[in-house]
Amino acid sequence: MIDFKELLIRCPRIGSMPTLDLQGKWLDEIGFTVGTSVSISYQDSCLTLCTNPTTTNNFSVLQVISKRVRHRPRTHLIIDYFLLKKYGFKVGDKVGLTLSPNMIQINKINTFTTVA
Repeated sequence: MIDFKELLIRCPRIGSMPTLDLQGKWLDEIGFTVGTSVSISYQDSCLTLCTNPTTTNNFSVLQVISKRVRHRPRTHLIIDYFLLKKYGFKVGDKVGLTLSPNMIQINKINTFTTVA
């Protein structure tokens, strides 16, 4: 299983809102299956997505969906720009995803920091 991923916050198309689009089989592998509700919390510069919420101070709830990519279903979790902007993320930011069962933690990656 994958433990860490790097992604870029970007605009999918000209004129559309920026998003952080998480997609692929790895979401299923860590418990983010289609139809699962995902709670979001923010603490200490870290955006945390959970399928099994352990706190009551969650900001919002997202839904894991299935989209067709090249005529095949693919698991998607899309975080919109309003949520990202509220917590200081912007277009062009490189983010690191720390993955564990039923949890994804999202942090900004400093361009001068190396991940070991």
